[in-house]
Amino acid sequence: MDIPLTLSEESLDVIRSVMLKSAQEGFSEVARQQKYPRYMTIKNASGYAGVAVNTFRKDFIDKGLKVIDPNGLKRIDKNDIDEFMENMKF
Repeated sequence: MDIPLTLSEESLDVIRSVMLKSAQEGFSEVARQQKYPRYMTIKNASGYAGVAVNTFRKDFIDKGLKVIDPNGLKRIDKNDIDEFMENMKF
């Protein structure tokens, strides 16, 4: 079933603009995520989260973010950061 729809050029421009912005944001997020490996040092993990190292330790690790610690080589799983941040939403 076809539903005829006619939009003004102004409306089409708005739709194009919104779609372009959405695509650009999506591509930027994918590029940001690919910049960081899955298992990161605390310094890299804080960069991925977009906060200072001290803030990352205090507001992420001290509040329950899992740390992998094989023989003192602390690593943070990127997936754990994403999950931690998702659970912090309110």
